Amino acid sequence: MYQSLQAGRAVAALLVVIYHLGAALAAQKYFGVDAFAVPFPVGAFGVYFFFVLSGFIILTVHAEDVGRPARFAGYLKKRLIRIYPTYWLIFVPVLAAALAASSLRDAVPHDALVLFKAFLLIPQDPAVVGSNGSPVLVVAWTLQYEMLFYLFFGLLILSRALAAAAAIGLLLLVAFAGSHAFPWSFFAQDYLWLFAMGMAVAALCRSKKAFGMRMLLLAGASAVLLVAIGIDAFAAAGLFKDWRIVLYGLAGALIVFGAVSAEDRGRVIGGQRAMQTLGDASYALYLMHYPLISLLCKLAMLAGLDKLGLAGAAIAYAVILGACMLAAVAFHLWIEKPLTTYLRTR
Repeated sequence: MYQSLQAGRAVAALLVVIYHLGAALAAQKYFGVDAFAVPFPVGAFGVYFFFVLSGFIILTVHAEDVGRPARFAGYLKKRLIRIYPTYWLIFVPVLAAALAASSLRDAVPHDALVLFKAFLLIPQDPAVVGSNGSPVLVVAWTLQYEMLFYLFFGLLILSRALAAAAAIGLLLLVAFAGSHAFPWSFFAQDYLWLFAMGMAVAALCRSKKAFGMRMLLLAGASAVLLVAIGIDAFAAAGLFKDWRIVLYGLAGALIVFGAVSAEDRGRVIGGQRAMQTLGDASYALYLMHYPLISLLCKLAMLAGLDKLGLAGAAIAYAVILGACMLAAVAFHLWIEKPLTTYLRTR
């Protein structure tokens, strides 16, 4: 695994944390400081970057498995171990805590089938189950798309023709997305293009061609990212939403392309131990930060920090951000990593 990409994981996870933490502190039920809502648009890039990075990593790691059905079982095992154990270890305690607390009980569904689907990351209709079809752990909607991508790549391992047929079907679905209701609407999302971008970067890097252009592309990524953030301002009015996703994805793809190129030439970006450790813990940070933010904001209110105004909000911001990172690293080192190692050797 490229150290630069591990650092990228850390940054992407932090962007998502900043996104949600800023929203919490801006909420009237907590501190009500609107200034903390400013980082919102940047946080979206963290999610899109994860999708691009996933496409790059899967093709890079499993390129030799494509078209070789005998390797499908090994691929499936690695992917399931990567996603589910950590997800369940966070999902179950959060659900139990919500059901135990009278103030939170109504925030989670009580339908056993809905919870079972959430437990298995099966997509659900957002119009029926929460705002994004992912109850209990709000951020788990992204894992639903991750699993869809894993399934597609699994088809690629089983049969290139089968995967090509599935890809053509998805393209046709996207072309007529407006006429589809759930569950077809789940598949007709531009997020799928982000995985494709990551795979395209991986294929280009494997080709060993155009290495001289990569640093130039890395510099160009900054310009694309700035344009994407500018377009994000129009998204609130319902304009250019699809282009925002595409531009963010393009920026992420160029960053991955440039970072890999630099590391191939011996220049590691973000190789510090702290960045690498946080990158390793990025999945845990991504999953646990949302309920942690909710809990810690309540504790901050009980401590009276809201009475200090902006200063109290700033203190809460720094403490909660640090606590989320420390909790994620501890979870990764003491629980996630040993468990994953154990399961992969069984």
